[in-house]
Amino acid sequence: MHKSISVRRLPLSFDAEGMARDLAAIPDDAWVTHFNTFYHDGGWSGVALRATGGEPGQLYPGHGDRTAYRGTPLLAQCPHIAALLNELDCPVGPVRLLRLSAGGVIREHRDEGLCLEQGLARLHVPISTGDGVEFYLDRDLVTMVPGECWYLNFDLPHRVQNLGTTDRVHLVIDCEANDWLRALIAGGIGSVPSVRDSSSARFARFREIVMDNPALIARLWPIEQPGAFIDRVVALGQEHGFRFTPEDVAAAMREGGRIGLRLVG
Repeated sequence: MHKSISVRRLPLSFDAEGMARDLAAIPDDAWVTHFNTFYHDGGWSGVALRATGGEPGQLYPGHGDRTAYRGTPLLAQCPHIAALLNELDCPVGPVRLLRLSAGGVIREHRDEGLCLEQGLARLHVPISTGDGVEFYLDRDLVTMVPGECWYLNFDLPHRVQNLGTTDRVHLVIDCEANDWLRALIAGGIGSVPSVRDSSSARFARFREIVMDNPALIARLWPIEQPGAFIDRVVALGQEHGFRFTPEDVAAAMREGGRIGLRLVG
């Protein structure tokens, strides 16, 4: 049994500018809304570069026979991404470009079994991102820069919110974990604790204020319906100068519930 690894920045770097040119060559009508509609607000879409039978519309990755995966016609239009894939000395399965539009939200969820310990590794290579993009893995903020390559354990709870004004696009590569990839991941760099003033950090500060303020607790305590409770917390936060998102509150509630005067965790 291998020791569980949640996140690593791999000792690889790729041509971010070249990949951005590849991205610009993708036609607008090639993008397909992500199939997991329960997990996003409509701003999550993608294109398949490697898929079952090489079908360009096959956004669902699947994890079947790796010999069935083929490059789609779009991959032929992306020479820099194709060169990147050739550098990976491991079996490569489905490959996609996934885009989260400005203002979009991917709600917290898990991809069961999608982790190194189960023989699968999903790699993320950012192509386009911004300061307003917040990616949370198991409640921790992970900041990724274009051209970097990251392994993340997607069996853990994760979510993304794009609070910026530009789209966030990642190249997402699903691989079988062989000895080369395991060694690469084991030698990677773990995520450094973020010092960014993130939306989630602002919510955490406001929660501490509420816990010490009986008047604020009294305004929240009678609300039993979760949606109304979340809306009220967000509104109270704004009243006190703390801007955070409903998903920040919802994620905390999923973790700790609405435990008495502790508010949500």
